[in-house]
Amino acid sequence: MNHISTKTPLPAIGELFGGGYFAGTYIENGALHALIVAPKAEGEAEEMEWGAAGETASRSLIDGLANSDAINDDSHPAARFCRALAIGGFTDWHLPALDQMSVLRANLTPENDHVPGQTTAEAFKEGGPEAFETDDAYWASTEWSAGDAWYQHFGYGNQGNYLKGWRCRVRAVRKCPL
Repeated sequence: MNHISTKTPLPAIGELFGGGYFAGTYIENGALHALIVAPKAEGEAEEMEWGAAGETASRSLIDGLANSDAINDDSHPAARFCRALAIGGFTDWHLPALDQMSVLRANLTPENDHVPGQTTAEAFKEGGPEAFETDDAYWASTEWSAGDAWYQHFGYGNQGNYLKGWRCRVRAVRKCPL
């Protein structure tokens, strides 16, 4: 991971940054991080299983990289897809943790009938080339239980849990300490 000086101005939400698009900032272990979402064409997959039922070590609500590393194997296709990506010269792409999904939802909502309203980032607005699909759920790397994992729905705005064998979309992110 590259560190960015806190004196370096951050781009606007949805602008190109760090191999993808700037999605916002969040605190992880007391340190400020930038969250970067992968370009849709390279970093999103449709109808992918989270993985096999059974306890794993992916219980963090905020550290998607640690979660993804803990489940980066043949039994966990969603995390494996993200960890195998090399986009923009970066190889630290991962399945977002539940709280990282909250940052994506807050700043890149593609519809305008929810609060917060539609994002101001043109590419992520409904129908835009980078927009999250509002009819589908996206897996988070955070486990709910031995048999379920968390998801984020961008149309309804809710987070919930599905059986790990359920098929959802996957969109990779990476983080950059600030």
